[in-house]
Amino acid sequence: MSPSAAISILESDHEFFELTGPLPTIWNDNRRFPRFYFRSCAEAIIYPLRGDQNPTPAQCFLLTRDLSRAGIGLVHCQQLFPGQRVDVLLNGEAPRQVEVIWCRRWTDKRYLAGCRFITIPA
Repeated sequence: MSPSAAISILESDHEFFELTGPLPTIWNDNRRFPRFYFRSCAEAIIYPLRGDQNPTPAQCFLLTRDLSRAGIGLVHCQQLFPGQRVDVLLNGEAPRQVEVIWCRRWTDKRYLAGCRFITIPA
């Protein structure tokens, strides 16, 4: 995804960025850690699945949706698959490595992905 494509996503979704603070709690929410709105544009390096014909990682821009101590919600223009690795660069910090847990179609050209942070052994 080029920077101009990321800008068009940002301009078309002004209401996407209006939400702030913790997400509403649900009585049957089974998460270990609470989620918080974290609406931002992030740079990412998406690694291909094993057996993919193109083994080079793809660098792109995507949107973040929410954040917790254990993971992050992402919005991307291409489908991601469970087990796929992604390096997410947030606020110019060191890349955070995540693993896609689930992905579903949100709109015609957007996908929601739930990812968990991967701890790298020292």
